[in-house]
Amino acid sequence: MAQKLLLFSLLVFLLGDLSYSFLQHYHRPFDGDLAGGVVPAKDVKMILDNPLGFRVFQEGAGYPNPNKFFSHWSLYQYFSTVPFVFQRFTDPINAAYLAASLAKTLIQLSILLILTLYVTGSLLKKRLLVVASIMVPLFQTNGYQSAMGIIDPATTYVFFYALPALLLMIYFYPLYHKIKHGRTPGFFKYIKPFWLPMGLVSSLSGPLNPGITLIITLLLFMSFISENIRTEVSSGFWSKINETLLKIPRDYYFYLLPVSLFSLYSLYLGSFNTTSSGNDPSLFSLYTKLPEGVFRAFTKMIGYPVLLLVLFLNVYLIRKFTYNDEGLRLIRLFKWVGIFTLLYIVLLPLGGYREYRPFLLRYDTILPITLMLFFIFGKMTLFLVKKLRRKQLNWYVPLVLLVLLNFLLVDNSGFGSSACERSAIAELSQSKDTLVRLNNDCTVLSWSLMHDPAGSAIKSALLKKWNILEDDKLFYQSGK
Repeated sequence: MAQKLLLFSLLVFLLGDLSYSFLQHYHRPFDGDLAGGVVPAKDVKMILDNPLGFRVFQEGAGYPNPNKFFSHWSLYQYFSTVPFVFQRFTDPINAAYLAASLAKTLIQLSILLILTLYVTGSLLKKRLLVVASIMVPLFQTNGYQSAMGIIDPATTYVFFYALPALLLMIYFYPLYHKIKHGRTPGFFKYIKPFWLPMGLVSSLSGPLNPGITLIITLLLFMSFISENIRTEVSSGFWSKINETLLKIPRDYYFYLLPVSLFSLYSLYLGSFNTTSSGNDPSLFSLYTKLPEGVFRAFTKMIGYPVLLLVLFLNVYLIRKFTYNDEGLRLIRLFKWVGIFTLLYIVLLPLGGYREYRPFLLRYDTILPITLMLFFIFGKMTLFLVKKLRRKQLNWYVPLVLLVLLNFLLVDNSGFGSSACERSAIAELSQSKDTLVRLNNDCTVLSWSLMHDPAGSAIKSALLKKWNILEDDKLFYQSGK
């Protein structure tokens, strides 16, 4: 009875946290790139018309984001469909915000579930609820979001960072399960034919997936080779290498080689991207920015230092109190996460420069590191809760709960942040003029105030597409 009550309480907590996140997302204003992605703008239409980027070979010239088709396509399809579903129940303005909130919440929930599956390795209700409850406070909608956020405040970029990360986590899960448990998940035999196409979709989604894939591929082969060299009985270094290479499982080639080739192709397509400013800093200059970027990214708010401190405490406790084979594997896994982090950061300048992240590292570019740390946090914490003696649990569990409570409390509401934009859109929809001066000082489907009416054309086109406007209109703001 007590266990059922605990599980029910955890379920209520999870549903409550996700509902609260939905409300937080619902009150976010729209970003400045959403209209261009959904109308779509001329440059986005070029991407949507060229799924695999063959245009760069046919015309010998680049265009914006030729290797991010599936992020653009999913954004376009979602917001060309879902807002109209909500319009059956509410007005078009409210429906648009509900659609954006639903997208963010579903992606957040999906990432939480796949992370939990990585940690537990099973679909047992008890484990899933416990681990999900441990990790859900780490997902910051406000609070520490600008340091370690998973779901971007800008709706557009949820489809370019969080959604591609989710696809990649799903793609690698069967291989992870095979390595961890020695067998492929039973359900996988029914969906295996879809894995090569999914690798292609993942590789042509978002700016981070190709690089992440290649690093993970390298580390998995390195891990397998190093592990087998240590246990190989053959004499001589090269003999051990040869024997180890012959032992590489076929699953490694199935999961890793095609997606790596797709990723290399994506990186090649990315070299034709025309969105750079043309006067970007040199590669050497970018590397000189890296140390400050690392410092800023991991110390901007207390969230990351607290998470890292708990992780190193977990390593200490595993070494001191539970130093068995499973504990050793966890510590080894933590080391591989550290190696991934180092390689990823070192290679990050090769991805180019953006003015809005001058020091390269930001919550969006370090998202894969954040997810890996969430994973290892859940993995270690679950292990220690199961293995520590009651004497240690009496202080360890309250400590973990205190840390999680901190993450919960700091992630404050943020409600009302879109009220000004909603009011401006309502004012625009009610006006009878074709050129409307908006009486507000907040952004409206834009990154900045709209002083030039010509720049509002695509914003108004989106509002018309969503049935918020009946006629073509332009608007501007005087600002304060």
